[in-house]
Amino acid sequence: MKVAITTNYWKRSDGGGVRNYLINLVDELNKRNSLEISVLFRKGEDDKNYKIGENKVLFSIESFFKLRKIKPQVIHSHGEWYCLLPGYVYKKTYGAKLIHTFHTQPTERLSRLSITFFQNLLNGCDYVTFVSQSLRRDNEKYGLTFKKTAITYPGISPRKVTQHEIDDFYNKFSILNGSFILLGQGLTAHKSKAEGARILIKSLRSLLDHYPNIVLVLTREGSFSNSLKEAAREENVSDNVIFTGNVENPFVPLEICDIYTHISLAEGLPLALLEAMILSKPILATKIGGIPEAITDGVNGILIEPREEQIIENIEYLMKHKNLAKKLGDNAKEKVINNFTWEKTANVFQHIYTGN
Repeated sequence: MKVAITTNYWKRSDGGGVRNYLINLVDELNKRNSLEISVLFRKGEDDKNYKIGENKVLFSIESFFKLRKIKPQVIHSHGEWYCLLPGYVYKKTYGAKLIHTFHTQPTERLSRLSITFFQNLLNGCDYVTFVSQSLRRDNEKYGLTFKKTAITYPGISPRKVTQHEIDDFYNKFSILNGSFILLGQGLTAHKSKAEGARILIKSLRSLLDHYPNIVLVLTREGSFSNSLKEAAREENVSDNVIFTGNVENPFVPLEICDIYTHISLAEGLPLALLEAMILSKPILATKIGGIPEAITDGVNGILIEPREEQIIENIEYLMKHKNLAKKLGDNAKEKVINNFTWEKTANVFQHIYTGN
């Protein structure tokens, strides 16, 4: 069976969790001999698949003509309207099963016209899937309706970390031995995540008064990186906030961190959170989006409102109660192993693709 995937982000792009979701999903689907996967992408590099022009309208048009050549039985679009549109037109013209997957909440309020346009495209889908139950509810609040839906959680594929990688990371970013490291992954690229990171930076000022060895590491080069650097300067904590830009192996900073902090104001189900869980890290996260579907407060992490006083209080609590922090981390790892795997996710999609 030929399956064509249309996506904004693919390999070697700045797509963060969406990119990693797709790479891991396609790797798992390719293990099934009954499926022949082609990827049509807008951003990234991959000689084995099809890079289409970056203009959104041209991407839709060129993708449609590429689909005509591939002749897939299934078209699976991800994220944006311009990824769904070519599949919709192809289905109406030539016939194919059409699936669309939502990964994140909209970054801005949609106009009534935009919602109507997107709803018409979704009406042509045989299935719509979401990376969390919360994300489905959020889209329903916009007035969108769906014929058939499924929840297709991300899985997790941990990468090995060498001591050489750890030493290089410490040296590259001048992190002193004995530092207590807070980590936030991928919080610089979207407004809702950056707003959470800004609150985290403000919280650091009070923490440093009592714990001068605390360091906050923020990964990924995003459109809000510069404004967050300015926020760190305004709070006079620049020396204790490290902006790494994009990291090749996200498990390196995870390996060295003491607490993983995912402070965000909107989420689907962040892959970065699951990556922290698989490494048994104590987690402090906001109870928004799909995060409570992975983290149960007080059992395998701590969930809070995005407020400075709660961040400060709970970081101090985890610092003082190391045995509890370890237990939360161990429970987090167990939750991921039992519930979030790419094999399970790929099985759901294969069932949707084939109808078997």
